[in-house]
Amino acid sequence: MTQAQPHVAPIRALVTAILGALVASLSGAILCACASSGAARSSSALLVTLHDFKSGVSFELASESHTERVAYYSGARADAARKVQTDEIMSLFVGEIERQGLARHAQVGRAPALAPGGVISWGLEVECGPETSHWLVGKGSAPADWQEFQKCRDTFLQLYNITVSFQAVQNDSGRGFFGEEPRSAADGKRE
Repeated sequence: MTQAQPHVAPIRALVTAILGALVASLSGAILCACASSGAARSSSALLVTLHDFKSGVSFELASESHTERVAYYSGARADAARKVQTDEIMSLFVGEIERQGLARHAQVGRAPALAPGGVISWGLEVECGPETSHWLVGKGSAPADWQEFQKCRDTFLQLYNITVSFQAVQNDSGRGFFGEEPRSAADGKRE
């Protein structure tokens, strides 16, 4: 019995370490599950807009509580910049871009409609119910801020690109809308 005693301490330490790691892992999983449930978000009516001030183009991702998908896609619009996602995905998406840097850099209020003199390059705007915040980057932004913004922008664009949209677009110019020249039916070559 005395010979087994020296081995008890290392085994006890090993068991304690394993149990500690297991408890920490389970706690982390529970916290992640609670955070990803979207329950902390006070409003599921979300609209996230990515502004490219250099080109003047903006892209929008909206939750179904913000924009009713069928009604929105049923009418012809001037552009197809807005795409509608589920409330759950939008809640998780906003949580992720907040984690990536939006929460640290966001300013209260709407982003400007136009950027003055090329000073501002990009903007990210989040409308959550009645509250709106934005994050702008440009010439005076620190490199670390740019890197964080680029992660958020890339996350936005990944979700935007995989979100299906069946938007009817007003098209008064016919084929010219697509920038194509007419083709000859006989040989398939451009006329």
